[in-house]
Amino acid sequence: MVNRRPFALLALGWALLSLSPAQAESALEQVARTGELNAGTRANAAPFGYTDQQGKPAGYGVELLRLIQTALAEKLGKPVRLNLQTVETSNRFSAVESGKLAIVCEGATITQKRLETVDFSIPFFMSGAQFLIKRSDDLTFDVNGTLENLAIGYIPKTTTSEIIPKIYPFAKWIPVASRGQGIQKLNQGEIKAMVSDGILLLGELVQAGYNPRDYALTPRQPMTTELYGCILPKNNPQWKQLVDTVISSEQNHDLQTKWFNEEGSLFPNIVRVDPR
Repeated sequence: MVNRRPFALLALGWALLSLSPAQAESALEQVARTGELNAGTRANAAPFGYTDQQGKPAGYGVELLRLIQTALAEKLGKPVRLNLQTVETSNRFSAVESGKLAIVCEGATITQKRLETVDFSIPFFMSGAQFLIKRSDDLTFDVNGTLENLAIGYIPKTTTSEIIPKIYPFAKWIPVASRGQGIQKLNQGEIKAMVSDGILLLGELVQAGYNPRDYALTPRQPMTTELYGCILPKNNPQWKQLVDTVISSEQNHDLQTKWFNEEGSLFPNIVRVDPR
């Protein structure tokens, strides 16, 4: 008679090896075991994640992660170390999906396609396509008109580029490589406006050393809807609940006021999370 036990043990071993870190251990279990929270942010997505003049990680997303770190320490009853790593648009989702990072907080838009491989927190910010113009053009740049023959910068292969030129087909659409290049062309008078997510345009202005109050975003209500949330691993309901609770907290409300207050912050903007 054939002894099948070695084959069964081998099959079990392969099954265990095939489990991803996220499947084998939840994010909360990993933090409880190690006392460390592995998290990601961006170096070039101001105001949500960027590198400040001292070369240190900064941004609303970074400070939100520190709020989550504090909530974790309170829940677990022990100190939790925050290990911040820089991610790019090309690897931010795979880093969470693979279990390398438990969370990434920056300007990531929640989409149905992305929800197939990762989860998201509840939204912490809503942005959308707006025109960045010089403050001196605020009264003459008519978004309710056709914008005929006006030179407008845009970044190709983005959600904005797929939608806004169709709304204003008579404008002169000028492709640019980045928001920074678009703002440069705006300042040099080569274009009349730059279109992109409004909050990211503000972030680019501040990063480049410009005063955002010398410019205007129009229309006041963005033309598209982009809901930003923290990237989370799938099938981690307790971890998501903790993150969502922090985002809904009064402490986060105060944090958003600090970063986005229209009157006194570096990034004057209204915080909106409800698309209705």
